[in-house]
Amino acid sequence: MNIGIVTTHIPPAKGYGGVAVTASVLTKAWAERGHKLTLLASDESTDGRLRLEQVQLGATVEVKLYRCYGFRRWGFGFGAIPLLLDLCLRSPVVYIHGIATWPSTLAAVFCTLLRRPFMVAVHGGLMPEHVDLIRRQKPHKWLFYRWLTFPTLHRAIAVHCTSDTEAEGVRNVLGKDARILLVPNGIDSRDIKVEHAPAGAGVQLCFLGHVQQEKGINAFIKAWLKVKNPEDRLAVAGRSVDGAYFEEFQALVEQAQGAISYRGYLAKDEVLELLAASHFLVLPSGLEEAGGMRENFGNVVAEAMAAGRPVLVAKGLAWDHLESVGIGYVFDRTEASVCEVLRKAQALDGPSWEQMSWNGRKYVEQQLDPIRLGDRVWQVLTKHQQKKLPKQRVEEARYD
Repeated sequence: MNIGIVTTHIPPAKGYGGVAVTASVLTKAWAERGHKLTLLASDESTDGRLRLEQVQLGATVEVKLYRCYGFRRWGFGFGAIPLLLDLCLRSPVVYIHGIATWPSTLAAVFCTLLRRPFMVAVHGGLMPEHVDLIRRQKPHKWLFYRWLTFPTLHRAIAVHCTSDTEAEGVRNVLGKDARILLVPNGIDSRDIKVEHAPAGAGVQLCFLGHVQQEKGINAFIKAWLKVKNPEDRLAVAGRSVDGAYFEEFQALVEQAQGAISYRGYLAKDEVLELLAASHFLVLPSGLEEAGGMRENFGNVVAEAMAAGRPVLVAKGLAWDHLESVGIGYVFDRTEASVCEVLRKAQALDGPSWEQMSWNGRKYVEQQLDPIRLGDRVWQVLTKHQQKKLPKQRVEEARYD
């Protein structure tokens, strides 16, 4: 075995979004290089427990699942303890997806006690706004971070971040000398076909993600309703979270009088069909006034570009440069800026849209190839199996 991998959830598990998808993409990229891997995850999925035969990551990947119960989001299950201990004992180096979940915390603790080198991908867990919220409103979780999460991160050979904002959050809590590997998430575009522009009048937009405050969809809809043309449409797809935010979303759908369709959770082929029927993907993460929570990367942006769909995205994620390379429009986290960008999208002519479509696909193939990005992470993992990493930034992968 070359390395061990720990993740809380793994596809085809449903309901756990970007972290699980990223774990799958990176593992498959390493398997394609012929590396021998062992991956441990919970069997949790919102539509039933996973079985080993369902998890297909490559011929060189040994998959182990433990029973999850109780705190499903955090992948709790006592069966993880012996499996994690065995993984950490046998692995020359361990790569951990996520922080502050049951398996990720145990893996970091075991690696620290066993003096086993390990790397952690924080997957947005230390975004500045998220950390501020925990410090202010969740004292017990803050103690957990201070007693377990931060000490183990200090012992990691590197903390894998996907954006400058995420790296900023890590430095805020670990210090300016934090060991950071800055490499974006990859996406395999080989099985994603680029379709022609959707026919008909109006600008067709789509949003892919949970209907929750962190994604900013309600604030975006409020701005869109002010400037939309009669033929414009917005399709929303993703798991809903019951509560006041989703109730507000439903009221906005009613207010749109048929201009907004809510599709719920979609399978991968259905997601690609929705992208093909849209002119732009929107990602307004961080737009909400209350809290300003946002995600660290936004895998859906990469998926949309792979499908040849330009994007409308909020500033402060990993995509602030996209407008300069002609792949869409970036807006400030204000309603006025959203309206301005929507008007630009409405005024865009066919040839200009086609150029944006081509630019996005080319960017994914050249800059977000999972094999090459996986090689960057792999080099750091294997380089420091025997050599301790100095306290400095490991590598910076820029996006221009």
